[in-house]
Amino acid sequence: MRLSIVLLFVSLAGILGGAALIGLWALGLGIIADSIAVGVYALLRDDENLPRPSVHDVPTLAQVLERARAS
Repeated sequence: MRLSIVLLFVSLAGILGGAALIGLWALGLGIIADSIAVGVYALLRDDENLPRPSVHDVPTLAQVLERARAS
């Protein structure tokens, strides 16, 4: 989860930096787009009804080979 937040902030900084190079009107559009993106991200992240992804036990090589022999 921390990586996704870091990537979000890096993306936002890149959008604002690129927009600042283009002009003031592009910077304003970039800020609007960033605000919308952060709002959508926060709303999707707050949804407690969705199941959280989790990592199950990683099978060993012996289990993988046994499953391959059985099929």
